[in-house]
Amino acid sequence: MSAHVTDRLSAYLDGALDVRDLERVQAHVETCANCLREYEELRALRGLLQGLRAPAPPEGFADRIHWRLTREAAHRLRPSLRDALSFRPFPLRLALALATLLLLIGLPLGWLSGRVGVREAPLDMDTYLRHYLVLSADRSLTDEVATTLVTSDVPAPEPPLR
Repeated sequence: MSAHVTDRLSAYLDGALDVRDLERVQAHVETCANCLREYEELRALRGLLQGLRAPAPPEGFADRIHWRLTREAAHRLRPSLRDALSFRPFPLRLALALATLLLLIGLPLGWLSGRVGVREAPLDMDTYLRHYLVLSADRSLTDEVATTLVTSDVPAPEPPLR
């Protein structure tokens, strides 16, 4: 703290100091002529200001304040999108976080659990050959597989029903 207490004189005058600061300022003012003079000036200024009458508010001031407070209160009751995404709605953020966690954990677990019990059916050669012939019927018979299939004893595929 500086040697002078001029920064605390206003609080001392208003009675806003705690006991320790009050005693320190009071002891300093009693011994310092400069701080005592400044304290007296503040006290005189305070007396002059208390003697002034209160200024009259402009016409319609109370109505404007009333409507502004009403509008602000109504705005606080109506949530906006910015309010929905801000800090206030903790349940919304919690729900989004839990949904994300469920997706991150649930999808891989679901994928793995679906693969555990699945067994592939053995390859049925007759069905495979029939499908191959149906799908390759529009191609020429120049490739080796088609030539082999045509010369084998596999029955011809039945034409598809329309």
